[in-house]
Amino acid sequence: MTFLYSTRLLLALVLATLVGCLPDIRTDLALPNPPYRIAPSAVSTEYLSVPGYTAPGTPHKLNQSSYLRYFLRSKLQPPTRTVLLLVPGIYAGAANFDILARQLVAAWPGLEVWAVDRRANALEDRSALVESLRAGDPNIAYRYYVTEQGTPEGFSPIPPEELGFMRRWGLTVHLWDLHELVKRARTGAKTVILGRHSLGSSLVSFYAAHIFEGGRPGDTFIDGLVLLDGTLGRTGAFGIAQSIVLGNWEVLPDAAGFDAGRGPPYFSLGSGPGFYAESGALALLAALAPGARSPHSAMPISNRALLGLRTDRDFVASPLYTATVGEPVGARFGGNLVAFMLSGFTSVRSRSVAGVADGFTMVRWSAGDPVEPTDLGAFSRSLVLSEADANEWYFPLRLLIDMSALKLDLTGVPDFVPHGVVEVPTLSVGAARGLVTTTDGFSAYGNLRASSFFSAYVVPGFAHLDLLTARNNPVVPLLGRWLARVEALGR
Repeated sequence: MTFLYSTRLLLALVLATLVGCLPDIRTDLALPNPPYRIAPSAVSTEYLSVPGYTAPGTPHKLNQSSYLRYFLRSKLQPPTRTVLLLVPGIYAGAANFDILARQLVAAWPGLEVWAVDRRANALEDRSALVESLRAGDPNIAYRYYVTEQGTPEGFSPIPPEELGFMRRWGLTVHLWDLHELVKRARTGAKTVILGRHSLGSSLVSFYAAHIFEGGRPGDTFIDGLVLLDGTLGRTGAFGIAQSIVLGNWEVLPDAAGFDAGRGPPYFSLGSGPGFYAESGALALLAALAPGARSPHSAMPISNRALLGLRTDRDFVASPLYTATVGEPVGARFGGNLVAFMLSGFTSVRSRSVAGVADGFTMVRWSAGDPVEPTDLGAFSRSLVLSEADANEWYFPLRLLIDMSALKLDLTGVPDFVPHGVVEVPTLSVGAARGLVTTTDGFSAYGNLRASSFFSAYVVPGFAHLDLLTARNNPVVPLLGRWLARVEALGR
């Protein structure tokens, strides 16, 4: 008996040791290529507007939001069953979703995608971009937005003092604008899904918890939420109601200070209208004259290669606004200390281009070997649509203040129900080299929604924008399968 007891005790100790040493076995997300029924390029579009919230002091024509509708005109297309409303993140516009929207509509019968432009997009002067596209000459836009910017002949941002009404464009205004879009989508579709990318994923989550007419929260007007590389607790709802300062510099005023006139009406930290106007001109050069030498660099480099260096995850300083688009050819490389300081270990591969390598006359761009997820040519064309912009040149600072001040769970916040009672099915997708790099990143919001249908995945190897721009995007079959389950639930 003593021997048997000792043997069992020894076995138990061995098993306990083995359990403690068990490997953490994980598998990457594996999905088939999208099941396209037609070429994504054959998807039709139209740009439409919807009257929105009446904000005090705002010109009537700006009390609206717009959307770029993606749909099929084919007689073979069944009636619209589902509308997926996609809302861009901070600084972003409807064109951000062009590649993904086309793939989704081309793959899934009965689906329309509406890519949203917020009301501030109507302030943009895109006249020279549209003229360049019509003429096929990118130099028209480059002269207007870059060479002559700030002169009487060129582009000048709207002076902040002329945009005082934007100080009232906070969270309430944008949620009610979004609600009008949801209601329009509901008139023609049985299922309405609300999605968001990046730092703005908080906005659609707030929509689901906001109380609208009849005392009904937003989740009763929609059938699902889709969060792409962003989530509450990671990209919003920080509970920071006070101002944010860096030394003597006030980065973000509090609501009272903003109402008293501190800070500009639109957020321009490191960017602003002039920067985004210039970015559009450079994207147009890359789209219409990809192999020509860039007029924007003293170093001999092609227009496409310059856009690649401003986009690829291995050459920029931050994981924000990056895609995986290839690599330069004929370049002499240097380190990227700024990227390492800002992004740490995830930027260990980051480099910079110091010049042209010996034996080459100009730096050009390659899709990479193996081919990288996002096609830089298709990406550059998506940035310069005639209907809509990929950026939001005048992002309302009040919206950022309001979204930062709300606490995570919304308990006791006027005009909201707590996130814990929101029951709408939710799909969350992160990017391994983006903002939400593991499924743990979704846990703050997911834990608040513990009783609901909440799914979280991370696409391996993808950067932040790859979720929107990748060729044969795995988000397409993933979202399609999830949509089928949501439609079957018939909320």
